[in-house]
Amino acid sequence: MSSEINQQFPLALKLDSRATFSSFWSAADSELISALQSLAAPAVAPVAIDEAIDEAIDEAIDEAIHKDQPAAGWVYITGGQGSGISHLLQACVTLATEHQLSAMYLSLNELIMASNAEDVNAAATMAGYFDGLESFDLLCIDDIECLVDQPFWQEQLFYLIEKLKNRSDARLVLGSHSLAAELEIDLADLKSRLKWATGFQLSVLSDEQKTQVLQFKAERLGLVMSAEVASFLMNRCSRNMADLSELLARLDQQALSSGRRLTIPWLKTVLDC
Repeated sequence: MSSEINQQFPLALKLDSRATFSSFWSAADSELISALQSLAAPAVAPVAIDEAIDEAIDEAIDEAIHKDQPAAGWVYITGGQGSGISHLLQACVTLATEHQLSAMYLSLNELIMASNAEDVNAAATMAGYFDGLESFDLLCIDDIECLVDQPFWQEQLFYLIEKLKNRSDARLVLGSHSLAAELEIDLADLKSRLKWATGFQLSVLSDEQKTQVLQFKAERLGLVMSAEVASFLMNRCSRNMADLSELLARLDQQALSSGRRLTIPWLKTVLDC
């Protein structure tokens, strides 16, 4: 299954090796991190139960779903640009793989872009891409907001979720910059299914927390960044975390090539923000 899917759409399997739970500053979202790590871990072996009891449990699960109550094992994460949604979804897949689970990360943005390509054969291949994905132990689907104005892909995701609904052990993590209730999608049934997942919203970081994140990321890169230097970057450059992370990566390369430390005098000579 994995090799076949990889040939169909290699873009979906390009994980960022740096996107792990240990490289995510989680002080503000510890409950979400714990939930995701649990999903990416092997399930506890089920206890043998009477067939009648098993059927009753299945009926209870089905009833809960039809009442729009949260489906066990389904998570919907929202957050702003640069908040780390993609990082966390990829971290889930990495951890699940380490536990010998079959897991897959899929970016709807990349999928839709590939299906809109001028190559007709490539677009046709993408059309059947969701077939069989329900068999994975863990499925992480990113960029849900990209389904807006995409009726075909809305239907594809809906049918996939319907298949997952029939698996009591299905684990699904969805990532989006929009709340499920606020998605402007035409397929009402899909919108309803998305709301079955337990919702988590990544915290909006204060400036103080952003300086802590900068110091955390700098340490991960092997750099020493004082609180004063972190505050200087916050005051001098964009406060968007995606921009700050990109800036830090560039500074790391320049500091490595020049042998310089991250000091304010040196930063003043290299910053263009």
